[in-house]
Amino acid sequence: MIRFSIHYFVLFTVMAIVYPYFQMFLRARGFSDAQVGYLQGFVALAGVCGPLLIGYIADRTGRRRALTAFCLIAFAALVVPLNRTSSFWLAAALVAGVGFTVRTTIPLTDTLAATQLPDPIHQYGRVRIWGSIGFIVALVGIRALRLVDDQSSSSMAAGMLVATGICLLSTLALLREGPPAAREHRTDAPASGGFDSVFWLFVLATGLHQWGMSAYYSFFTMYLHDRLGMANGAWVWAIGSAAEVPLLFFGGRIIRRFGLSAMLRASMAAVALRLGIIGLAPTLWVVLPSQVLHAMTFGVFHAASIEFLRRKVPSARRGLAMALYMSLALALPGWIASSLGGVVIEHWGYAALYLSYTAPPLLGIALLNMAGERINVPA
Repeated sequence: MIRFSIHYFVLFTVMAIVYPYFQMFLRARGFSDAQVGYLQGFVALAGVCGPLLIGYIADRTGRRRALTAFCLIAFAALVVPLNRTSSFWLAAALVAGVGFTVRTTIPLTDTLAATQLPDPIHQYGRVRIWGSIGFIVALVGIRALRLVDDQSSSSMAAGMLVATGICLLSTLALLREGPPAAREHRTDAPASGGFDSVFWLFVLATGLHQWGMSAYYSFFTMYLHDRLGMANGAWVWAIGSAAEVPLLFFGGRIIRRFGLSAMLRASMAAVALRLGIIGLAPTLWVVLPSQVLHAMTFGVFHAASIEFLRRKVPSARRGLAMALYMSLALALPGWIASSLGGVVIEHWGYAALYLSYTAPPLLGIALLNMAGERINVPA
């Protein structure tokens, strides 16, 4: 558990620069709001392909640790030329590579943890919270020590490279995996391998959740800068990450108490509420407390989603299940929503973006209601 805790901590220091700052990084390269939206969409689109392809390779070879290291090295190699170009199409190719690599590191780590931890329903949340803590520490440290200037692409690129180098070291410290044949196989698995109608309904519903959250992930730092006048607002993300920690830690108990379906529906309702607050009340003293809803919109959602996949799909095919989830439920909706979001901001403003994006998670709740108790897969 200690090695995974350290790795999650360091991995999410990388994400603490990529997620809040990447939109500002693209702006600093001279791209318009609409172009930033399209480029963020390319990152998400490549995030469809990366987990699928590399997740398939990982299942076949059992080399998730090595593939995680490869993705980190490739990501660092792409950041350098990206920091030197102002060409939209060259940037599009480079950010696609960024999405292909950096978006794949988390599902690889999650699947590795689910495979190697002795009691994943309880231990996963306890190691995953160190990712949230790393995210918080990095954001607060960057803000307090002024390590990154969100108006300088070179400063942000340097931060990404340093954090990625440290993360690479933590990856190499993880235990090696055995060959695929040595991993657990369930003899009672259904012929579908778990990929039945309930699985695909789950993917569709969680994709609608992600559509709504893309307004936050892709444009929130720009919103803080443009609407609230915050010169460096990335630290506000730390409030949300702090709120998610207890929900991840006690995720197993909460899921046993209320069930997977109730947790997923509650998280989607929280997304709609959160986006509505941002769209209707663009003031700092309202937006800051709303960050606490991240405990539901991410903490509860992530814990319930990972546990659904662990229960639903046999171990031998769990890497593919995680890849499908990350690609089709998270990356693909993120691509569409991010690409449209930049255009919405440029033509109608932030309020239109956040208010219109409340609709998809509400539709996701309706789909889960249709599935009923079938989502509550037995442990």
